[in-house]
Amino acid sequence: MNLNSRTKKTLRSVLVVFSIVFFSSSIKTIFQVFFVLMAESFDQTRGSFAISASVFMIVFGIASPIVGFLADRLGPKRVLIAGLQTAGIALLGCAVLSSYGAFVFLYGIAASFALAAMAYVPTGILVDRTIPEKYTGIVYATLTSGAAIGFIVLSPVWVFAQEYFHWRQVLCAAGLTFLLPLQILASRYLPDLQSKQPRPTSGVPIVSALLDLFASRIFLALSLSFFGCGVTMAFIDVHMVAHFQDIFLTPPQVAVVMVVFGASELISSFVAGWLCDRLPIGYVIAASYALRSAALFLLSMMSNFAGILIFSISFGLSYMGTVIGTSTYILSAFTKERRGLALGSIWMIHQLGAFLSTQLGANSFDIFGSYHLVIIIVSIFSMLSAVISLMTLPATPENLKKNPSG
Repeated sequence: MNLNSRTKKTLRSVLVVFSIVFFSSSIKTIFQVFFVLMAESFDQTRGSFAISASVFMIVFGIASPIVGFLADRLGPKRVLIAGLQTAGIALLGCAVLSSYGAFVFLYGIAASFALAAMAYVPTGILVDRTIPEKYTGIVYATLTSGAAIGFIVLSPVWVFAQEYFHWRQVLCAAGLTFLLPLQILASRYLPDLQSKQPRPTSGVPIVSALLDLFASRIFLALSLSFFGCGVTMAFIDVHMVAHFQDIFLTPPQVAVVMVVFGASELISSFVAGWLCDRLPIGYVIAASYALRSAALFLLSMMSNFAGILIFSISFGLSYMGTVIGTSTYILSAFTKERRGLALGSIWMIHQLGAFLSTQLGANSFDIFGSYHLVIIIVSIFSMLSAVISLMTLPATPENLKKNPSG
Protein backbone atom coordinates (compact mmCIF):
# COMPACT_ATOMS: atom_id res chain seq x y z
CA MET A 1 0.00 0.00 0.00
CA ASN A 2 1.48 3.36 -1.02
CA LEU A 3 1.68 6.40 1.25
CA ASN A 4 -1.14 8.23 -0.51
CA SER A 5 -3.51 5.29 -0.09
CA ARG A 6 -2.65 4.92 3.59
CA THR A 7 -3.21 8.64 4.12
CA LYS A 8 -6.64 8.49 2.47
CA LYS A 9 -7.66 5.52 4.61
CA THR A 10 -6.46 7.25 7.77
CA LEU A 11 -8.34 10.45 6.91
CA ARG A 12 -11.46 8.45 6.14
CA SER A 13 -11.31 6.62 9.47
CA VAL A 14 -10.73 9.91 11.30
CA LEU A 15 -13.85 11.39 9.65
CA VAL A 16 -15.94 8.36 10.59
CA VAL A 17 -14.79 8.41 14.22
CA PHE A 18 -15.39 12.17 14.31
CA SER A 19 -18.98 11.55 13.13
CA ILE A 20 -19.50 8.92 15.81
CA VAL A 21 -18.14 11.16 18.58
CA PHE A 22 -20.21 14.07 17.22
CA PHE A 23 -23.50 12.22 17.43
CA SER A 24 -22.67 10.26 20.57
CA SER A 25 -22.88 13.61 22.38
CA SER A 26 -26.66 13.39 21.87
CA ILE A 27 -26.88 10.63 24.48
CA LYS A 28 -26.06 13.20 27.16
CA THR A 29 -27.37 16.40 25.58
CA ILE A 30 -30.88 15.04 25.00
CA PHE A 31 -31.04 14.02 28.66
CA GLN A 32 -29.57 17.37 29.69
CA VAL A 33 -32.11 19.44 27.76
CA PHE A 34 -35.16 17.26 28.52
CA PHE A 35 -34.19 16.53 32.14
CA VAL A 36 -37.08 18.43 33.75
CA LEU A 37 -39.66 17.25 31.20
CA MET A 38 -38.52 13.63 31.57
CA ALA A 39 -38.77 13.85 35.37
CA GLU A 40 -42.30 15.24 35.09
CA SER A 41 -43.25 12.58 32.53
CA PHE A 42 -42.31 9.82 34.98
CA ASP A 43 -43.84 11.76 37.91
CA GLN A 44 -40.48 11.95 39.69
CA THR A 45 -38.77 14.70 41.67
CA ARG A 46 -35.41 15.87 40.34
CA GLY A 47 -33.68 14.01 43.15
CA SER A 48 -35.35 10.70 42.40
CA PHE A 49 -35.12 11.08 38.61
CA ALA A 50 -31.42 11.91 38.95
CA ILE A 51 -30.95 8.29 40.02
CA SER A 52 -31.03 7.40 36.31
CA ALA A 53 -28.20 9.89 35.68
CA SER A 54 -26.28 8.64 38.72
CA VAL A 55 -26.52 5.05 37.49
CA PHE A 56 -25.35 6.31 34.09
CA MET A 57 -22.28 7.93 35.67
CA ILE A 58 -21.36 4.86 37.72
CA VAL A 59 -21.84 2.42 34.85
CA PHE A 60 -19.79 4.65 32.54
CA GLY A 61 -17.01 4.46 35.11
CA ILE A 62 -17.25 0.67 35.45
CA ALA A 63 -17.48 0.24 31.68
CA SER A 64 -14.48 2.44 30.89
CA PRO A 65 -11.68 0.06 32.01
CA ILE A 66 -13.59 -2.86 30.46
CA VAL A 67 -13.85 -0.93 27.19
CA GLY A 68 -10.16 -0.05 27.42
CA PHE A 69 -9.19 -3.67 27.98
CA LEU A 70 -11.36 -4.80 25.05
CA ALA A 71 -9.98 -2.06 22.81
CA ASP A 72 -6.44 -3.21 23.67
CA ARG A 73 -7.30 -6.82 22.80
CA LEU A 74 -10.00 -6.68 20.10
CA GLY A 75 -9.20 -3.35 18.52
CA PRO A 76 -11.17 -0.06 18.62
CA LYS A 77 -13.31 -0.86 15.56
CA ARG A 78 -15.16 -3.75 17.19
CA VAL A 79 -15.66 -1.77 20.39
CA LEU A 80 -17.04 1.26 18.51
CA ILE A 81 -19.48 -0.87 16.50
CA ALA A 82 -20.70 -2.62 19.66
CA GLY A 83 -21.25 0.83 21.18
CA LEU A 84 -23.30 1.98 18.18
CA GLN A 85 -25.50 -1.10 18.29
CA THR A 86 -26.07 -0.86 22.03
CA ALA A 87 -26.82 2.87 21.86
CA GLY A 88 -29.42 2.39 19.13
CA ILE A 89 -31.23 -0.41 20.95
CA ALA A 90 -31.12 1.42 24.30
CA LEU A 91 -32.52 4.71 22.98
CA LEU A 92 -35.27 2.98 21.00
CA GLY A 93 -36.18 1.07 24.15
CA CYS A 94 -36.33 4.31 26.16
CA ALA A 95 -38.60 5.79 23.48
CA VAL A 96 -41.04 2.87 23.52
CA LEU A 97 -41.23 1.68 27.14
CA SER A 98 -43.15 3.74 29.72
CA SER A 99 -41.71 2.22 32.92
CA TYR A 100 -39.26 4.36 34.89
CA GLY A 101 -37.44 1.19 35.95
CA ALA A 102 -36.97 0.27 32.29
CA PHE A 103 -35.66 3.78 31.60
CA VAL A 104 -33.11 3.49 34.41
CA PHE A 105 -31.89 0.18 32.99
CA LEU A 106 -31.83 1.22 29.34
CA TYR A 107 -30.44 4.73 29.77
CA GLY A 108 -28.52 4.33 33.01
CA ILE A 109 -26.86 1.01 32.12
CA ALA A 110 -27.11 0.17 28.40
CA ALA A 111 -26.71 3.69 26.97
CA SER A 112 -23.92 4.43 29.43
CA PHE A 113 -21.97 1.37 28.37
CA ALA A 114 -22.59 2.34 24.75
CA LEU A 115 -21.22 5.85 25.27
CA ALA A 116 -18.12 4.48 26.98
CA ALA A 117 -17.57 2.29 23.91
CA MET A 118 -17.84 5.31 21.58
CA ALA A 119 -15.98 7.91 23.64
CA TYR A 120 -12.47 8.87 24.62
CA VAL A 121 -11.02 5.43 25.39
CA PRO A 122 -11.40 3.58 22.04
CA THR A 123 -10.77 6.88 20.25
CA GLY A 124 -7.47 7.25 22.08
CA ILE A 125 -6.45 3.70 21.19
CA LEU A 126 -7.30 4.26 17.51
CA VAL A 127 -5.21 7.45 17.44
CA ASP A 128 -2.34 5.71 19.22
CA ARG A 129 -2.26 2.89 16.64
CA THR A 130 -2.71 4.93 13.46
CA ILE A 131 -1.14 8.37 14.04
CA PRO A 132 2.59 9.22 14.50
CA GLU A 133 3.35 10.10 18.12
CA LYS A 134 4.26 13.73 17.45
CA TYR A 135 0.75 14.34 16.04
CA THR A 136 -1.31 12.37 18.57
CA GLY A 137 -2.23 15.43 20.65
CA ILE A 138 -3.73 17.46 17.81
CA VAL A 139 -5.42 14.48 16.10
CA TYR A 140 -6.92 13.31 19.39
CA ALA A 141 -8.10 16.88 19.96
CA THR A 142 -9.66 16.93 16.50
CA LEU A 143 -11.59 13.74 17.14
CA THR A 144 -12.76 14.67 20.62
CA SER A 145 -13.82 18.08 19.29
CA GLY A 146 -16.66 16.14 17.70
CA ALA A 147 -18.34 16.19 21.11
CA ALA A 148 -17.94 19.97 21.30
CA ILE A 149 -19.34 20.46 17.82
CA GLY A 150 -22.17 18.10 18.73
CA PHE A 151 -22.85 20.30 21.73
CA ILE A 152 -22.87 23.41 19.54
CA VAL A 153 -25.04 21.97 16.78
CA LEU A 154 -27.31 19.49 18.53
CA SER A 155 -28.03 21.14 21.90
CA PRO A 156 -29.89 24.11 20.35
CA VAL A 157 -31.75 21.63 18.15
CA TRP A 158 -32.96 19.76 21.25
CA VAL A 159 -33.84 23.04 23.00
CA PHE A 160 -36.12 24.10 20.15
CA ALA A 161 -37.38 20.53 19.66
CA GLN A 162 -39.01 20.79 23.07
CA GLU A 163 -41.60 23.07 21.49
CA TYR A 164 -42.59 20.59 18.76
CA PHE A 165 -41.65 17.03 19.70
CA HIS A 166 -42.00 14.72 22.69
CA TRP A 167 -38.71 13.56 24.15
CA ARG A 168 -39.59 9.98 23.18
CA GLN A 169 -39.74 10.99 19.51
CA VAL A 170 -36.32 12.60 19.79
CA LEU A 171 -34.83 9.47 21.38
CA CYS A 172 -36.36 7.31 18.63
CA ALA A 173 -34.72 9.41 15.89
CA ALA A 174 -31.37 9.30 17.71
CA GLY A 175 -31.53 5.53 18.17
CA LEU A 176 -32.17 4.94 14.47
CA THR A 177 -29.23 7.18 13.57
CA PHE A 178 -26.88 5.03 15.66
CA LEU A 179 -28.22 1.77 14.24
CA LEU A 180 -28.30 2.65 10.57
CA PRO A 181 -25.96 5.26 9.00
CA LEU A 182 -23.30 5.38 11.71
CA GLN A 183 -22.99 1.61 12.09
CA ILE A 184 -22.74 1.19 8.31
CA LEU A 185 -19.96 3.80 8.09
CA ALA A 186 -18.02 2.23 10.98
CA SER A 187 -18.29 -1.29 9.57
CA ARG A 188 -17.11 -0.22 6.15
CA TYR A 189 -14.40 2.36 6.77
CA LEU A 190 -12.74 1.81 10.17
CA PRO A 191 -9.51 -0.24 10.17
CA ASP A 192 -9.46 -3.53 12.04
CA LEU A 193 -6.61 -2.94 14.50
CA GLN A 194 -6.54 -6.02 16.70
CA SER A 195 -3.71 -6.45 19.16
CA LYS A 196 -1.05 -8.95 18.10
CA GLN A 197 -0.59 -9.99 21.70
CA PRO A 198 -2.11 -13.28 22.83
CA ARG A 199 -5.49 -12.79 24.45
CA PRO A 200 -5.77 -13.62 28.13
CA THR A 201 -7.45 -16.86 29.08
CA SER A 202 -8.44 -15.79 32.58
CA GLY A 203 -9.19 -12.71 34.64
CA VAL A 204 -5.74 -12.70 36.25
CA PRO A 205 -3.94 -10.49 33.66
CA ILE A 206 -6.42 -7.62 33.95
CA VAL A 207 -6.36 -7.82 37.76
CA SER A 208 -2.57 -7.78 37.77
CA ALA A 209 -2.53 -4.88 35.32
CA LEU A 210 -4.97 -2.91 37.48
CA LEU A 211 -2.85 -3.49 40.59
CA ASP A 212 0.22 -2.23 38.71
CA LEU A 213 -1.69 0.86 37.58
CA PHE A 214 -2.92 1.82 41.02
CA ALA A 215 0.59 1.32 42.43
CA SER A 216 1.80 4.10 40.14
CA ARG A 217 2.18 7.50 41.80
CA ILE A 218 1.68 9.13 38.42
CA PHE A 219 -1.61 7.33 37.87
CA LEU A 220 -2.81 8.19 41.37
CA ALA A 221 -2.04 11.90 40.87
CA LEU A 222 -3.85 11.92 37.53
CA SER A 223 -6.78 10.03 39.05
CA LEU A 224 -7.23 12.34 42.02
CA SER A 225 -7.28 15.41 39.83
CA PHE A 226 -9.53 13.74 37.24
CA PHE A 227 -12.02 12.93 40.00
CA GLY A 228 -12.55 16.70 40.25
CA CYS A 229 -13.04 16.83 36.50
CA GLY A 230 -15.88 14.33 36.87
CA VAL A 231 -17.49 16.42 39.61
CA THR A 232 -17.58 19.50 37.39
CA MET A 233 -18.58 17.68 34.18
CA ALA A 234 -21.63 16.07 35.81
CA PHE A 235 -22.94 19.46 36.88
CA ILE A 236 -22.71 20.60 33.26
CA ASP A 237 -24.17 17.39 31.80
CA VAL A 238 -27.11 17.04 34.20
CA HIS A 239 -27.89 20.27 36.04
CA MET A 240 -26.64 23.23 33.99
CA VAL A 241 -29.67 23.62 31.70
CA ALA A 242 -32.04 23.03 34.62
CA HIS A 243 -30.22 25.79 36.52
CA PHE A 244 -30.58 28.16 33.57
CA GLN A 245 -34.30 27.38 33.38
CA ASP A 246 -34.67 27.95 37.13
CA ILE A 247 -33.20 31.46 36.85
CA PHE A 248 -35.69 32.18 34.05
CA LEU A 249 -33.51 32.19 30.97
CA THR A 250 -35.72 31.92 27.91
CA PRO A 251 -35.27 29.01 25.46
CA PRO A 252 -33.51 31.29 22.92
CA GLN A 253 -31.15 32.52 25.67
CA VAL A 254 -30.42 28.93 26.76
CA ALA A 255 -29.71 28.01 23.14
CA VAL A 256 -27.32 30.97 22.75
CA VAL A 257 -25.50 30.07 25.97
CA MET A 258 -25.08 26.46 24.86
CA VAL A 259 -23.79 27.49 21.45
CA VAL A 260 -21.26 29.81 23.11
CA PHE A 261 -20.33 27.06 25.56
CA GLY A 262 -19.88 24.54 22.76
CA ALA A 263 -17.88 26.96 20.61
CA SER A 264 -15.55 27.65 23.54
CA GLU A 265 -15.24 23.90 24.12
CA LEU A 266 -14.36 23.44 20.45
CA ILE A 267 -11.65 26.09 20.65
CA SER A 268 -10.44 24.42 23.85
CA SER A 269 -10.03 21.10 22.02
CA PHE A 270 -7.58 22.46 19.48
CA VAL A 271 -5.79 24.79 21.88
CA ALA A 272 -5.33 21.96 24.39
CA GLY A 273 -4.04 19.59 21.70
CA TRP A 274 -1.65 22.24 20.39
CA LEU A 275 -0.40 23.09 23.90
CA CYS A 276 0.04 19.43 24.89
CA ASP A 277 2.26 18.89 21.84
CA ARG A 278 4.45 21.87 22.78
CA LEU A 279 4.34 22.59 26.54
CA PRO A 280 4.67 20.49 29.72
CA ILE A 281 1.35 18.64 29.85
CA GLY A 282 1.11 18.83 33.63
CA TYR A 283 0.96 22.63 33.47
CA VAL A 284 -1.76 22.52 30.81
CA ILE A 285 -3.84 20.26 33.05
CA ALA A 286 -3.38 22.43 36.15
CA ALA A 287 -4.17 25.67 34.31
CA SER A 288 -7.36 24.16 32.87
CA TYR A 289 -8.62 23.17 36.33
CA ALA A 290 -7.84 26.61 37.73
CA LEU A 291 -9.71 28.38 34.92
CA ARG A 292 -12.69 26.07 35.42
CA SER A 293 -12.78 26.80 39.15
CA ALA A 294 -12.80 30.54 38.47
CA ALA A 295 -15.63 30.13 35.94
CA LEU A 296 -17.80 28.22 38.42
CA PHE A 297 -17.14 30.75 41.17
CA LEU A 298 -18.26 33.48 38.75
CA LEU A 299 -21.47 31.54 38.02
CA SER A 300 -22.23 31.39 41.75
CA MET A 301 -21.90 35.17 41.96
CA MET A 302 -23.61 36.32 38.74
CA SER A 303 -26.99 34.98 37.58
CA ASN A 304 -27.70 37.49 34.81
CA PHE A 305 -27.38 36.67 31.12
CA ALA A 306 -24.09 38.53 30.68
CA GLY A 307 -22.51 36.74 33.64
CA ILE A 308 -23.66 33.37 32.33
CA LEU A 309 -22.14 34.12 28.92
CA ILE A 310 -18.80 34.90 30.60
CA PHE A 311 -19.10 31.66 32.57
CA SER A 312 -19.84 29.70 29.39
CA ILE A 313 -16.78 31.09 27.62
CA SER A 314 -14.46 30.53 30.60
CA PHE A 315 -15.67 27.04 31.47
CA GLY A 316 -15.83 26.05 27.81
CA LEU A 317 -12.20 27.07 27.28
CA SER A 318 -11.19 24.78 30.15
CA TYR A 319 -13.46 21.92 29.14
CA MET A 320 -11.18 19.80 26.98
CA GLY A 321 -7.89 20.91 28.55
CA THR A 322 -8.34 18.41 31.36
CA VAL A 323 -9.61 15.57 29.12
CA ILE A 324 -7.07 15.94 26.33
CA GLY A 325 -4.27 16.79 28.76
CA THR A 326 -4.93 13.75 30.97
CA SER A 327 -5.41 11.41 28.00
CA THR A 328 -2.26 12.66 26.24
CA TYR A 329 -0.29 12.31 29.48
CA ILE A 330 -1.40 8.67 29.78
CA LEU A 331 -0.60 7.90 26.14
CA SER A 332 2.89 9.27 26.73
CA ALA A 333 3.50 7.79 30.17
CA PHE A 334 2.36 4.18 29.90
CA THR A 335 3.33 1.29 27.66
CA LYS A 336 1.27 0.46 24.59
CA GLU A 337 -0.06 -2.70 26.26
CA ARG A 338 -1.48 -0.74 29.20
CA ARG A 339 -2.76 2.48 27.61
CA GLY A 340 -6.32 1.32 26.98
CA LEU A 341 -6.68 -0.03 30.50
CA ALA A 342 -5.11 3.12 31.98
CA LEU A 343 -7.48 5.38 30.02
CA GLY A 344 -10.47 3.28 31.00
CA SER A 345 -9.47 3.14 34.66
CA ILE A 346 -8.98 6.86 34.95
CA TRP A 347 -12.42 7.41 33.43
CA MET A 348 -13.79 5.10 36.11
CA ILE A 349 -12.38 7.48 38.75
CA HIS A 350 -13.78 10.41 36.78
CA GLN A 351 -17.25 8.88 36.89
CA LEU A 352 -17.12 8.39 40.65
CA GLY A 353 -16.80 12.16 40.88
CA ALA A 354 -19.62 12.53 38.35
CA PHE A 355 -21.87 10.26 40.44
CA LEU A 356 -21.21 12.35 43.54
CA SER A 357 -21.99 15.60 41.71
CA THR A 358 -25.14 14.27 40.05
CA GLN A 359 -26.80 13.18 43.26
CA LEU A 360 -25.46 16.10 45.29
CA GLY A 361 -26.90 18.57 42.79
CA ALA A 362 -30.31 16.94 42.55
CA ASN A 363 -30.75 16.38 46.29
CA SER A 364 -29.47 19.86 47.09
CA PHE A 365 -32.07 21.33 44.73
CA ASP A 366 -34.86 19.29 46.36
CA ILE A 367 -33.78 20.56 49.79
CA PHE A 368 -32.80 24.19 49.10
CA GLY A 369 -34.63 24.94 45.87
CA SER A 370 -31.50 26.05 43.99
CA TYR A 371 -28.09 24.90 42.77
CA HIS A 372 -26.12 27.75 44.36
CA LEU A 373 -24.44 25.71 47.11
CA VAL A 374 -23.56 22.93 44.68
CA ILE A 375 -21.91 25.37 42.26
CA ILE A 376 -19.62 26.62 45.04
CA ILE A 377 -18.71 23.07 46.13
CA VAL A 378 -17.97 22.06 42.54
CA SER A 379 -15.73 25.13 42.14
CA ILE A 380 -13.75 24.06 45.22
CA PHE A 381 -13.26 20.55 43.82
CA SER A 382 -11.89 22.00 40.59
CA MET A 383 -9.39 24.17 42.47
CA LEU A 384 -8.24 21.15 44.48
CA SER A 385 -7.64 19.33 41.19
CA ALA A 386 -5.50 22.24 40.01
CA VAL A 387 -3.41 22.11 43.19
CA ILE A 388 -2.99 18.32 42.96
CA SER A 389 -1.91 18.54 39.32
CA LEU A 390 0.58 21.32 40.00
CA MET A 391 2.07 19.91 43.20
CA THR A 392 2.15 16.13 42.67
CA LEU A 393 2.23 15.51 38.92
CA PRO A 394 5.56 15.70 37.04
CA ALA A 395 5.28 18.44 34.41
CA THR A 396 6.22 16.05 31.61
CA PRO A 397 5.60 12.29 31.31
CA GLU A 398 8.90 11.53 29.59
CA ASN A 399 10.81 8.40 30.59
CA LEU A 400 7.91 7.10 32.68
CA LYS A 401 7.32 4.17 30.34
CA LYS A 402 10.50 2.61 31.67
CA ASN A 403 9.34 3.10 35.24
CA PRO A 404 5.55 3.49 35.28
CA SER A 405 5.35 3.19 39.03
CA GLY A 406 6.68 6.72 38.96
